[in-house]
Amino acid sequence: MTRSSIRRFACGTLGSALGFVLAAQGPAYGQEAETSADDGLADIIVTASRMGETRLQDTPLAVSAIGGEELSERGITDVQDLKAYVPSLQVSDLSGFTQLYIRGIGSNIVFIGSDPSTTIHVDGVYMARPLSYFNDFLDVERIEVLRGPQGTLYGRNSVGGTINVVSRRPSADLTGEVQAELGTYGTYGFKGYVSGPLTESGIRASIAADVSGHDAYRKNVSTGNDIENGRSRGVRGQLLVPVGEGDLILRADWSRQSGALGQYPKLLRPTGFPQDDAILGDYGKVSMDLDNRTVTKNYGGAADLTLPLGDTVTLHSLTAYREFRGRIVSDADSSAMPILRTTIGDIRQHQFSQELTLDARVGPVHFVGGGYYFRERNAEPLTLNIIPAGITFVQRPFVTAESYAFFGQADIELTDTLSLVAGLRWTKESKHFELDNFYVFSSDPDPEVAEQAPKLVGVPGFVDPYHVDVKRKADAFTPKFGINFRPRDGVLLYASATRGFKSGGYDLGSTNAAAAAAGYGPEYLWSYEIGAKTDLLDGKLRANVNAFLYDYTDLQVQNFVQDGLTFGAITQNAATARVKGVELELMGKPARGLELFANVSYLDARYRSYPSAFVTQFANFDAHDKRLNNAPKWSATFGASYTHELNDGGAIFGGVDAHVQSRVFFTAANDGVNGVTGYPEQQKGYGLVNARLGWSSASDLWKVVLTGSNIFDQQYILGTANYTAAIAGRPGRPRVISASVTRRF
Repeated sequence: MTRSSIRRFACGTLGSALGFVLAAQGPAYGQEAETSADDGLADIIVTASRMGETRLQDTPLAVSAIGGEELSERGITDVQDLKAYVPSLQVSDLSGFTQLYIRGIGSNIVFIGSDPSTTIHVDGVYMARPLSYFNDFLDVERIEVLRGPQGTLYGRNSVGGTINVVSRRPSADLTGEVQAELGTYGTYGFKGYVSGPLTESGIRASIAADVSGHDAYRKNVSTGNDIENGRSRGVRGQLLVPVGEGDLILRADWSRQSGALGQYPKLLRPTGFPQDDAILGDYGKVSMDLDNRTVTKNYGGAADLTLPLGDTVTLHSLTAYREFRGRIVSDADSSAMPILRTTIGDIRQHQFSQELTLDARVGPVHFVGGGYYFRERNAEPLTLNIIPAGITFVQRPFVTAESYAFFGQADIELTDTLSLVAGLRWTKESKHFELDNFYVFSSDPDPEVAEQAPKLVGVPGFVDPYHVDVKRKADAFTPKFGINFRPRDGVLLYASATRGFKSGGYDLGSTNAAAAAAGYGPEYLWSYEIGAKTDLLDGKLRANVNAFLYDYTDLQVQNFVQDGLTFGAITQNAATARVKGVELELMGKPARGLELFANVSYLDARYRSYPSAFVTQFANFDAHDKRLNNAPKWSATFGASYTHELNDGGAIFGGVDAHVQSRVFFTAANDGVNGVTGYPEQQKGYGLVNARLGWSSASDLWKVVLTGSNIFDQQYILGTANYTAAIAGRPGRPRVISASVTRRF
């Protein structure tokens, strides 16, 4: 699908939808909607605002929520699958390092010393490392995706937005389910959970487990082996203990992921080497002299205490500790030629966080405030083998990060229909960065290259070993102001101004001591947003629309650079940017059993000032007015589902979802500079179609579902790199068809 056709399609849909909403407003005005699961759209309860549980339609934020049942039926297993169902969300993967972008705000800086711009919280716990994001969703009640900076009530660095994973609480009655799945590419899955009371005193528990995986998606023609298989194992337990009028929930989890993953395994340009060039354009094949391998382990626990201190005051304490272990081996040049190999071995990270929150309601004021502490220690040792030169380049980085914050936010009801929001967070961040950087010559390097080795003496960051031991601190105030207006039941109008803050950091890939020690500073974002949430036609139509403007300063931008025979990644506070956009979410129930939905996003995300942009092909250039990375101008998803009752035979159901998006760029060069066009670090517009067909028993204890993702087997790229033998990319998932059987009790 071309960009112009996507634009016409999305514009027409947006215009028609808005017209329908306006037309529907008139006759419905002043009527009180009465909805039920049979006649209208069901209510969705969320905790996204962190001001307690609220209906999604009463929450003055741009937030999308997907329930556990919907996750299962659509085959949504991890954050990559959310992309098709959330406006303005882009997800990429670098050997298990997750790269999240919401409304063009994200970062490809995923290694030690950096922090994500768009974050993930699991049951309120901030997950610091992008390597820990691709866990399978396990025992999940719902996923909430908040778009825009969450600078007041959320833990750290949620400048672009955050994804909340909310677990099912242990139930008062014994319940559970088991599920078995088989599919193409050897896809398999065995999942289950059981939940219920342990004692008559109210103590409850739940436990969930998952064993799943798939065979390789691609063939490595150089080694004859397959790559991009995946294996996942996980277990999660919860214990709920009554404490007075409140409760304490103890959580613990463990997971392990492994597979022959790749950084950017698919070359997009010829190298002149026959094995590489023969398979260009065939995304089912790659050509690397090494089969990549990734193994990660993620585990931890949390104590979540909710304790009422009176009729209107509640204390909440969340204490969490997590550890991460991993190892990544990859062919860094992505070609059949033995040039570069990287090993990130013995990755070790652990984090501790403590949050105390007081929730108080005094007359017309609802106040939430408290304090937050976070500490992280992280080591990601890197070894780069430059094979032709017989040289091994070694980096041993270690980072300790701390964050303190105090925050408060108040919702003040001025009248029954009008309220004001005011919030403020003060955050102080510190990082201690240590790095040892050195090289080793092998005993038998390539003779021609080794002959040149003495001439490399004095090349910064290559022959001269160095040690860095530096610290940096920063603090910021991030306020929020808002106004909410409810002119009638089923209509919420809101406006807000919010500041976001992301801490500075250090580069693992710096090629010299000065750059490594300098690091980079924080980035800041002011967000201005207006929106409307409406339930219309007696609850049969839900229409939510918002418009936003971002002013981005001191933007952290990473560039890949070459220095002698080495390559590195340098991050600078090099740019300012402006992002403008409109998002529309529609859901309708025009007939019994039939539900329709659509979301459409328009995004204009551009650098305002970026005079020192750099890519290898063009060297330095001015990126003024170029589009931000991973920020398609148009993206949309359209879907329909239908359920037909079979009386005593249960029900059959089915659905189809189609996601389309326009061109995205992966560097600031966009389509080229200096008169050069056709730059390959981009992905043209494309569409993905997912479908499902199933049956559930009359008792709802049995369910059988056939699911297809990317059913037309669309080939597309999620991200690129230019430090390889030629520019290389990260392909998206191919077509996968699977069938699952679920038994509940």
